[in-house]
Amino acid sequence: MKLLVSCIPYDGGRSGISVYVREVVSALVAGGHELTLVCEPGVDVPVRADCRAGRVAAVVHAPRWTRRAVISMAWHLFILPFWIMRHRREFDGFFICAANRRVSAWYPLPTVATVHDLANFHIPGKYSRSRMFYLAHILPFFAKRAQRLVAVSGATKSDMVRYWRCRGDSVTVLYNGLPEPAPRPGAHGRALLYISRIEHPGKNHLRLIEAYGRLPRALAEAHPLIIAGADWKDARAVHAAAAASNHADLIRFTGFVAEADMQRLWDEAGYYVFPSLFEGFGLSLVEAMARGLPSACSANGSLGEIAADVAITFDPYDTASIESALAKLLGESAADSAARAARGIAHAKKFSWRDHAAGVARLVREMEAS
Repeated sequence: MKLLVSCIPYDGGRSGISVYVREVVSALVAGGHELTLVCEPGVDVPVRADCRAGRVAAVVHAPRWTRRAVISMAWHLFILPFWIMRHRREFDGFFICAANRRVSAWYPLPTVATVHDLANFHIPGKYSRSRMFYLAHILPFFAKRAQRLVAVSGATKSDMVRYWRCRGDSVTVLYNGLPEPAPRPGAHGRALLYISRIEHPGKNHLRLIEAYGRLPRALAEAHPLIIAGADWKDARAVHAAAAASNHADLIRFTGFVAEADMQRLWDEAGYYVFPSLFEGFGLSLVEAMARGLPSACSANGSLGEIAADVAITFDPYDTASIESALAKLLGESAADSAARAARGIAHAKKFSWRDHAAGVARLVREMEAS
């Protein structure tokens, strides 16, 4: 099929949505489809070198004056549909990679739109007041006009039904996948790793740092805490909390780590923790399990869903609950830890970008046939 794909926003390649855009575009190309990508000005989405079955036929960049987020939203909402109208005979369908961030006022082509999360309904003050209004009232009105909606987890689908008042049968759940080629278990260090942008309060670094600071000194020394990710909103509060921790000397911030350098971090890690207050999916949790890392994560939202019975779960709002989970995770016997890792490896095989992309293509074909 010939698909027009909106890759806006790409977040400079430094967010979960960036990973989604790269992986789903690569998987669609690998599936034999011909894509035209709509990208932010000056941005090109990399496609895996092994994806030779299809091709990226063209890249259409938004105008330079759309660099500001609010202008980009308006352009995608009101002007992009006119461009699609003029070129609609060139495509079989339109795919929006992040419909919780960008939508269109109308859809001249059969459209599939992916929604990653509705975090704004769960984390008060996550964004500015004007952006919260846009996400709560304007965006859902237009998103629901897309002919097919995709949720990346059952939790996100439930939120779409609850907050956006979508019909349950109008939303298809397609889980995110693992990087290609899929990561393999290997030798590990002893560190406790958390990969996420440094954003307060949503990513919940402060409670993690406090909980880690309560662990017995010997246990913390055996398992230093590595926090990987670029500084975002209110990152100063996170760094200040780490500096004041009882185990400040055992907490390391890496900053943003390029994909090419991530293997070094995974090799250092022996365990993974994901304490976020809310996630639409939780890509790094699945990757950690696939790599054989025993993990602990929040019980709410999609994280509890994705963790199933494999990871140790905790209440992310309760520091004592996080402390207890960390103590259990890091204090398990070698046999129990190995068994947990084996369950994680088996569980992670359920998540595939190839399957996700095939589901998107299937939804477009169903509209063509109807």
